[in-house]
Amino acid sequence: MKKFPLTKTPSLKLALTLIALSLGIAIAVIEPLDGLGQPGNIMAGTLLAALAMWIIRPGSGSFMLGAVIVFLGGSLAGVSLPDLASGFSSPALWLLIPAMFLGYALMKTGLGKRIVFAFFAHLNLSYPKLLLGWFVIGLLFSFLTPSITVRFLILTPIAVAVADACCLEKQSKERSLMVISAWSVAIFPGCAWQNGSLFGPVFTSYLPAGTLRDMATPELWLQIMWPWLLFTLMFLAVLYFVLKPEQKLNITKQQLAQMYTALGPLSKQEKGCLGAFIVLLIGFLLQTVLPLTTNQVLLVVFGLLLLLGVLSIRDLSCGINWDIVAFFGIILSFSRIFELTGITLWLSPMFTSLLQPIAGSLLIFVLALYGLCVLLRFIDVAQGWISAAILALATPMLYESFGINPLICIMVFICASNLFLFRYHQPWIGQVEALCGESGWNPLHLQKASLVYALLVIVFLIICTVYWQSVGL
Repeated sequence: MKKFPLTKTPSLKLALTLIALSLGIAIAVIEPLDGLGQPGNIMAGTLLAALAMWIIRPGSGSFMLGAVIVFLGGSLAGVSLPDLASGFSSPALWLLIPAMFLGYALMKTGLGKRIVFAFFAHLNLSYPKLLLGWFVIGLLFSFLTPSITVRFLILTPIAVAVADACCLEKQSKERSLMVISAWSVAIFPGCAWQNGSLFGPVFTSYLPAGTLRDMATPELWLQIMWPWLLFTLMFLAVLYFVLKPEQKLNITKQQLAQMYTALGPLSKQEKGCLGAFIVLLIGFLLQTVLPLTTNQVLLVVFGLLLLLGVLSIRDLSCGINWDIVAFFGIILSFSRIFELTGITLWLSPMFTSLLQPIAGSLLIFVLALYGLCVLLRFIDVAQGWISAAILALATPMLYESFGINPLICIMVFICASNLFLFRYHQPWIGQVEALCGESGWNPLHLQKASLVYALLVIVFLIICTVYWQSVGL
């Protein structure tokens, strides 16, 4: 698959960076946006420049550069530092940080690998059983950590190891089926409940404080989003028929058991990690009878991992990507920044006039919004998170004027965000290819899988719309 050209040419990146910065400064100084006022124009120019930095990724490619621009421009627009940094006090961010460390602990200790091999050691593998097994494992891991990155970093190397044990040829469709299916179950099933992926806590925090955010309960999220479980099975089934594996899986239950035995006895760190995750599951169960929040449960488990020595001081500095954490902290501040600088009020009539012709029919609205989000994915390369922040601004008008639940908008956004037509659409693709090399999937087979996803999700949204209307949403 071709790389995004902006990552290839440093001179082009520098030129585009200078153009973006010049446009941002011009908007801030000239104030061309009527009705927005000086603070709004300054902030609009700032956000344009920051967005460009996140898309172009000049220099070291750090998200921090865009964050610096937001803080600088926001201070010039008169936004206070606490408001600029409001996202860093968001419950979503403090769910993200311990959740990422929990996933890191699974990977560091090897407990994640042990869980997968323990499951497969009890199966006589065939392709249908393998795909169903990946689905169950993906479901289990989405309960253990909301970090999709951690999940596929655990699952895809195991898929390669199983493919090697089965003597599947490199670049073959059989090997691609095994690795792509492992990668997909790390992404799709967890979208079904609010804390099964980062989409839940982050987008919920995007919603305006008050009624709409209060509506985004875990129960309602599950009611609207559970079809993601169905979609995962649909995707795996269609992918199986598209790739049509011919070579049999020449691996016995005894060989799989030997791969599990080769991991050796449970280490002290694995036992500590296992104990922490048992506490995690108990904490989640107690939430039904005690006033415990997910953040409180995760922080207790995080503390337990530190207490038991599973995580060290060194892990705190390098165990997770703090650049990503800073990025989420900034974009979670957008709703407050937009409100204070008048951008929310200024955009509201535009959203109304743009969406009114299609919002009368839920099916037309869903498909049109999906098409819009897909188009934005070709520009908003930060996995659509900037588009999500802007989309969240429209949710009050959509709910008050047309009765469209904000979680339906979130579902459509997730469908577009998971798109992987091109390599630059998903950072997860490059990471898997760097991790597995030629032992992973064939890029041509991944391209077929991406087309399967893009087309299947349209059918999926039609089914979801019928379901939502049938339950009165």
